[in-house]
Parts: sequence; C-alpha cells; structure tokens
Amino acid sequence: MWQAIVQKRNVMQWKSQSEQVSRTGRAIVLEFLLAVCLIPCPTHGQAPNKPRVLKSIREVSQLTSIEARNRFPVEVEGVVTYVDPEWGLLFIQDDTGAVYVDVHGMNPSCPVSTRIGVTAVTGAGDVGTVLENPHIECLGPGVLPLAERHRLADITAKAADSRYVQTEGVLRPSEQTWARICFRIVDGSTSALVVVPRPSNPRSQRMLGATVRVRGVSGVQIDPKGKVVGSLLFVNHLEDIQVQAVEAQSANALAVVVNKNNPISDLGLAELRRILLGEQLYWNGSQKIVLLLPKSGTPERDTILRLLGMEEAAYESRWSEKSKQGKMDAAPVGATGGFAVNVVAESPEAIAIVTPPDVKTSVKVISIDGHTPRDSGYPLR
Repeated sequence: MWQAIVQKRNVMQWKSQSEQVSRTGRAIVLEFLLAVCLIPCPTHGQAPNKPRVLKSIREVSQLTSIEARNRFPVEVEGVVTYVDPEWGLLFIQDDTGAVYVDVHGMNPSCPVSTRIGVTAVTGAGDVGTVLENPHIECLGPGVLPLAERHRLADITAKAADSRYVQTEGVLRPSEQTWARICFRIVDGSTSALVVVPRPSNPRSQRMLGATVRVRGVSGVQIDPKGKVVGSLLFVNHLEDIQVQAVEAQSANALAVVVNKNNPISDLGLAELRRILLGEQLYWNGSQKIVLLLPKSGTPERDTILRLLGMEEAAYESRWSEKSKQGKMDAAPVGATGGFAVNVVAESPEAIAIVTPPDVKTSVKVISIDGHTPRDSGYPLR
C-alpha cells in the first residue's frame, strides 16, 4: 500500500518538474525572439550607425576638440589659400570658413587659388579641428577670397586662425634661422612671425624697418615639443608684403646712435669713415670711442662694408693689424641691434650702427652730413 502511495507521489513530482522546465524553456525562447526583434535592421546597402559626412568647413569648425578625435568623415570643397609641401601645410577656405589640411609626407600639386575637393577625417589640432588622411582632387582654377582685415592683436589672439587675412605693422628682423624669408611684424607691444617659403634675398632685407601691409594665412608657431609659442602669418609671395609709401624711403637705411649725453648731433661722412676704419679712436678730448657694429654676414654689415669699399676679410684684417701694433685695445664689437642700443644707452663713449626698428628713446640718432635716415641723400643705406 505504502509503495503505491510513494510511486504516485514520485509521478506527480516528475510531472511538476517537467511542467516547470517546459515553462522556463518557453520563456528563454520568447526572450531570445524579443531581443532579435529589437536589433535595428540596416537599410539596403548601408552599414548600421554610419556617421554623417561633414559637407562644409563650418561643420568641421564647430566640432569640439573631443568630438574632432572621433575622426568624422569629411567631404568639402574650397580654394587653396596657402600651400607649403616641405612643411606639410595646406590651408583651404570656402564660403563658410577655413581649415588646415595635414599633408605631411604628401606632395600636393595644387597651387594657391586652385579649387580642390578634399575627402578626409577630422582630428584635433593645436587651435581647432584639422583634416587628416586627406585625398585631394584638383577641380580647376579658383579665386582667392578677399583678405579679412584684422588688427595684429586679433591675429595673436587666434581670432582668425587658418583664415586669409590682412594686417599692418613694422617689419623687424626675425630670430629664426629657417631657410626661408622670415620677419617679425610689430604693432606696439604685439608681434608675430611672418614666413615666406622662399630663400632670403637682398630685396626682402631692404624691407626691414618699413611699415607694411601683409596678406597671408593666420596660424600658430609650434616649438619642437609641440607647444604653441606664438602667432605666425604664412605669406605666399614677397609681393603680398606691400611697403607703405610713407615709410618706403627709409626701409633699408641704417641709423647711427650715440649716448644722449654725447654733445654730437651730426657727423660728417668722412669722420664716420675714419671711426669705422679705426683712424679716429677718440671723441673730442680724451674719451675713447667704443664702436659697436652689426655682426658679420648680416645685410647691415654688408651695407657698412659697401660704404667703406671693403670685403669682410680685409676689414677684419685691418683691425687685427692695428690691434697687434698696439694702436687699439680691441676690434669693434659685433652685436645685435637691441644689445648695441642698450650698451650705447649706458655708455657715454659708445656709438653704434643699427636698423631703425632697433632704435629706442634711450639713445640719440645723429645725422650724417646733415641727412637723417628718412632723407633721400642719406649715405648709409
């Protein structure tokens, strides 16, 4: 009897377990089918979640640095405003904005003002979004955009990054040693580098000291560690630097400066030559002259040598011979303009020849044969 009861109980437990397993299996199947139904189905010929393609430079520029790192696809057209394959630089501009295209390792054959198509991806640049891994197609001749007028202060504040701009200032020598034309343009206390992808030449050197109007692309200067250290104007041609008529006459002149306490306000050309040749070693009285000249190899030094009708080797040999004869203590000091002006300001016996932009109010500019650096008859140019 009890065996029949146990057997019946076992049968009932087995049926209960079977029904539970069956319900669990049906639940799993239903969950699986529901998950499959919720998966988005791609449309025909299109990959799922494909990012949208940016079709204008404005869309590219509006990306944040973090968004730009997502490498969004870009398809834009624009006009080349600056190209420098050696430095891997290409800037383009359309009606909506301007952008830098990284062409390092490439040799784009699209000159300035060419209209091009660019297929690329976005990347984070030093200031804004840039275009990387570009495929470039030349579409034909284009027209350079009208250069936007900006104060130099706006450019150094990066308010016009990558855009084709125009600004004004005074050209001064650059501290850079790049194998191309380099200036520093100055407006008050604000300055920026100016670079032309051409070797330096006498014509460019004659622009030093002039007030100019410059057209070029606004960019930034990067140090070897990749840090932004200043602003820079990329200029396509020397003709894009226009000397203003008011200052053109004195653009290539040199200034002769003395200490403010020196009573001399004018030197005859013959007396200046005697000082330069070491034939006159003292001012009126017993005060010895300290002569500071531009460094050898500079355009300013060449101007002085032309005035004397001598080569550098002969000039140095002359001073060396006089030193050996005990006629003088040392040869003229070769110095940069800024250093020379500072020495003259502190030394009543000093005289220096510098470029006009190096002149400060702490020294006195003297005339030569009654002519100043602005006069057409000025001999030191």
